[in-house]
Amino acid sequence: MKTVIYYFSGTGNNLYIAKQIAENLPETDIKPIRELEKNKEIETCYDWVGYIGPSYFSHIPPYMISCMEGVKYAEHQKIFLVCGCGGNRGMAIQDMRQQVNASEKESSLEYMVIQPGNYILSYGAFPDIYQKLTCLMAKRKVKKIAGDIQKNRSRKNLKPGIFYKASSEERLQKSIADFSNIGKQYRVNDNCIGCGMCEKVCPVGNITVKEGKVIFGEQCNQCMACIQWCSQRAIYFDEKETKRKRYHNPNIAVNELCR
Repeated sequence: MKTVIYYFSGTGNNLYIAKQIAENLPETDIKPIRELEKNKEIETCYDWVGYIGPSYFSHIPPYMISCMEGVKYAEHQKIFLVCGCGGNRGMAIQDMRQQVNASEKESSLEYMVIQPGNYILSYGAFPDIYQKLTCLMAKRKVKKIAGDIQKNRSRKNLKPGIFYKASSEERLQKSIADFSNIGKQYRVNDNCIGCGMCEKVCPVGNITVKEGKVIFGEQCNQCMACIQWCSQRAIYFDEKETKRKRYHNPNIAVNELCR
């Protein structure tokens, strides 16, 4: 039995989950979800296809939706979905399921795995002890996920997260629509050394560095990768972030996320 996992990750949380599943599940390949931009057809050698993504304002990133649109599966392939989030998965699983259903498939397994939050525009990194505890709990959850896949199990679809309110959907969609506008307003201070790391870690290819100058495009998905991984603390949106503790998954090296 072979498995392929497509993940979206800015600060490493969902890559960590993907790697943990691969460690517990023989013959598993992990790939950044951007690979589906080039090729929408899943290789027939895979028996299970997994998607792992975050919840941003109760939904998966717009880029992840575009990558999952129109994917072609073989008849024998089964699907599992994982939302790695700080505790509020919202409608993220439903978003992934909708794209799978649009390709005339059903999801057999759905999970939420809690990870430390990373939205530095609102808060700084959680204490190290919390990060370690959360990663330990994720390891335990991943063993169950891998076991369910190995045994070809199915389970009931997850409902929306308990903190999600349908009455807030209009406000949430306005926030998501504003992702690009916020990203275009990112600034770079004099600490920048033009190393290009922000360009390399951006999962959607929204950043370019030309002649040492950082240029932000119009496709920001608010993953926080550029701010959180900048070794010089040079990128920010508001002065508040410059004083907040940075976060990236302690088990992931920056080169693992580079394009």
